[in-house]
Amino acid sequence: MSHLKMNYIAKNLTYLLSKHNLNAYQLQDASGIAQSTTFRIINGETESPSQKTVSKYASFFKYDVSDLMFKDLETELGDGDNFKRLQDTQVRQVPVLNFVQAGKFCEYHDGAIADEYEPISGDYGPNVYWVIIEGLSMVPDFQPKEYVLIDPDTQPIPGDFVVALKHGEKKVTFKKWRPRGFDENGVEYFQLVPSNPDFPTIDSRREPFDICGVALEQKRKLR
Repeated sequence: MSHLKMNYIAKNLTYLLSKHNLNAYQLQDASGIAQSTTFRIINGETESPSQKTVSKYASFFKYDVSDLMFKDLETELGDGDNFKRLQDTQVRQVPVLNFVQAGKFCEYHDGAIADEYEPISGDYGPNVYWVIIEGLSMVPDFQPKEYVLIDPDTQPIPGDFVVALKHGEKKVTFKKWRPRGFDENGVEYFQLVPSNPDFPTIDSRREPFDICGVALEQKRKLR
């Protein structure tokens, strides 16, 4: 009786991208393998890629095709001298959006159009995305070009950092969300507060805005 081998290609690609500090877009530039191909494999849309495609990955990462397909590389490589391998993490790639792309996503609630993807690990919702911080309004808490993970399905609570879209604008803004009570007409109002005191607070009574998502995680690239 023949036995089917377990296919590890999606798990191995996710592991190797993380190990080499690459995303699917950077892999495309370095190897010529289309970002969309990598993304479909990692997310399980393509469970059995062609031999030609797997050979390209094997050549780039310097592994045998059979190892890339049928060995759990993360398990076999084991722990390093100064790190501990985590078991059973939920790793996947999600879009990285600039402030304009995030504004379109917030306004039209459609699939995010991204040029870049970055991995996340954890039990996050299905619609999370990374946004790249722009400007100096949130220093020292957040620096320009930092990545912040946003969940559009999470409701803010006082003190949360949020992505918001002011009415009539195309780019989102990233600020701390603060409810302020009710105005003279009994309408609740809110403020978006910068960390940098040199920038103005946005008040919903004068500048209406919609909350597009709540920040869950922050990371900084050093290079």
